[in-house]
Amino acid sequence: MSTYNRRTPYHGRRRRRRRRARTKIFTRGMRITLFVFFVLFLIVFIALLVRIYLINKNDGDRFRKAALSQQSYTNTVLNYQRGAIRDRNNTTLAVSIRKYNLVLEPKTLLTNEEKRAATVAAIAGHFGMDAEKLQTTIDEKPNSMYEHFDELKELTTEQVETFRQKMAEDENIQGVWFEETYTRNYPLKSVGCNLIGFMSSDNQGTYGIEESYNEELCGTTGREYGYFDANMNLQRTIKEAKDGNSVILTIDANVQQIVEQQIASFQKNGVGAKRVAVMLMNPKNGEVLAMASDSTFDLNNPRDLSTMYTEAQIAAMSEEEKSDNLMAMWSNFCIGSAYEPGSTYKPFTVAAALEENVVQETSTFTCTGVRKVADREIHCNNRSGHGTLDLRHSLMESCNVALMDIGLRLGSGQFSKYNRLYGFGQRTGIDLPGETSGLLHTKEQLNSVELATSSFGQTQTMTMVQMLSGFCSLVNGGSYYQPHMVKEIQNSDGDVVETIDPVIVKKTTSEGTSRKIRSYLKSTVEEGTAAPAKVKGYSIGGKTGTAEKRPVSAKKYLLSFIGCVPAEEPEVAIYVIVDEPRVQDQAHSTYATEFSSKILKKVLPFLGQYSSK
Repeated sequence: MSTYNRRTPYHGRRRRRRRRARTKIFTRGMRITLFVFFVLFLIVFIALLVRIYLINKNDGDRFRKAALSQQSYTNTVLNYQRGAIRDRNNTTLAVSIRKYNLVLEPKTLLTNEEKRAATVAAIAGHFGMDAEKLQTTIDEKPNSMYEHFDELKELTTEQVETFRQKMAEDENIQGVWFEETYTRNYPLKSVGCNLIGFMSSDNQGTYGIEESYNEELCGTTGREYGYFDANMNLQRTIKEAKDGNSVILTIDANVQQIVEQQIASFQKNGVGAKRVAVMLMNPKNGEVLAMASDSTFDLNNPRDLSTMYTEAQIAAMSEEEKSDNLMAMWSNFCIGSAYEPGSTYKPFTVAAALEENVVQETSTFTCTGVRKVADREIHCNNRSGHGTLDLRHSLMESCNVALMDIGLRLGSGQFSKYNRLYGFGQRTGIDLPGETSGLLHTKEQLNSVELATSSFGQTQTMTMVQMLSGFCSLVNGGSYYQPHMVKEIQNSDGDVVETIDPVIVKKTTSEGTSRKIRSYLKSTVEEGTAAPAKVKGYSIGGKTGTAEKRPVSAKKYLLSFIGCVPAEEPEVAIYVIVDEPRVQDQAHSTYATEFSSKILKKVLPFLGQYSSK
């Protein structure tokens, strides 16, 4: 074999030397390249620094303005005006009044000492603000463009306009503007307080119409955006707020005020009672014309208990007691409290019996003063007995024994059915918060004793709005209207956006039965137990109530009168409650009927009902 191509140690050493030589050349080349790049980077960096310096020196202001023109200056919420609440005659009951908050721009004022001094002096002098406090705020917040001061909030239009005039006369007054805000005001103070409601600390409606129509009354907030343009001039873009809708009530403020004044007089100068409440309604459409109780407060200062308690009483209250008393003061008795109505319930029992034909006008009943039902004796209001009575006189004389007979003829099934039909034991759906439903016996619970006592208004509880709404259906021909407080909704321009039409929920009785009930009620006022409810020159129909409260041993009574005017074709219905009159012998419905007469005499002309004499 030839050895010419055989590898030798000499050849290996030569190849290794060549590789080492190539590596040295490559390394030297990389070092030179990196050095060149570093030098170039250094030159470029120095050139950029020089360029930035020259730009900042020669064109810095121009570029700063351009940058500022792209920056947001302010993003301010524009408040809407909450809708007003007015009565049926357009009397304002609640309104949001425009006020202003002063906004100071420290950054603007720090650009010029002369402007700063002039502006601070103008604000301090015009609004009585502490100049030192203004100066401190400017110094401590040099970059701020939006500063409020508690002393410069809720300024009046007059205050703001006169200051704006100063600004127009002195161009050195700068960095000041006014943002609009609104405060809720109730011009008639306590009138309608329990049904109107008020505003909470977070500006939401609380109680009454303010709460139930909060969404309608609220508007939509707007926005104001501010920025600097390229010339450093402040530019503002405004997205206007949308004001809330106004709510027009069914009540008449004059009538409401008269009712409240009469209640106050009854409590202060009359007999007085633990609770007094009154409701007026239009039987032909369910509109509430007035709703009041002796629980009142100033809507502009709803946490002031002094309208209901003396200073000594308030001082003695714990915080929990104050809170409980406030809740009680704000609550609406007419819709939120249930009680045993007593004899004002009797027309409902009679109407049901007529509808079911278990009694007729000629039916007679014998009253000996007591009726034994099951294992107990239940007395009539006349312990001596009424003798023999027809259906009309059973109602006129408010005979418990006759009503027990009628209830037993109806039976638990029919009695329970009509209870529900009249709207008892369920909310009426009135457009106010806080309504309760009362407590009814079920058909199964109506044993002979419970049926007997329930027939004349005991052992079951109702609310005033339930009683008056059901009563209106008895006297208007049988149409049960949903009671309501609002007639229409208007936008901020005064245009009607929604009309609240009367809603007939159901039929409770026939026209024939309604006509008979109206006749019986008229007789009850003209010749029966409700005679003190008469009003000279008017035809009044109605029924009294004297409900014995539990426990019976306490001898406490809730007195009432429910009625309508004119008796033949009712236009106005009234319901009066006098709970526990401050007298030794409470069991006299006269306190309620006489009080009702006084109220009707004063309010009927305001409601378009005039005396015939």
